[in-house]
Amino acid sequence: RYFFRALAEVHPRFHTPSVAIAAQALLSILLLLLGANFRQLFSLAIFAEWLFYMIAGSTVFVFRWREPQTARPYRMWGYPFVPAVFVLVAAALLGYTFKNDWPNSGYGVLVILAGIPLFTYFSRARRQQSR
Repeated sequence: RYFFRALAEVHPRFHTPSVAIAAQALLSILLLLLGANFRQLFSLAIFAEWLFYMIAGSTVFVFRWREPQTARPYRMWGYPFVPAVFVLVAAALLGYTFKNDWPNSGYGVLVILAGIPLFTYFSRARRQQSR
């Protein structure tokens, strides 16, 4: 478990994470009430999303280098050129976004960095529970 147990609750009828959806809605409303507008929230979200898309795309190289003997039931078309182009374009997009909207991009980075202490806390709690 890497976050609050209540946010993992699944609605019995709709099978959706209803508590997490409600918490996300409340957080969004709070951000809007604190003065952010939709453009700012959109910029913040897009920066964080593309950062993780880039990281996810680069894992193709990491896993193929670390585990060359692993079976590959899916053959990636154009490897290594296509994923490399994706990672480079994502990096360029991130650089452009940060350059043109550095305050919101900076907030995006701060939000991501704020998650590190939470992750560390829940990781330690998880390890202690498993002992």
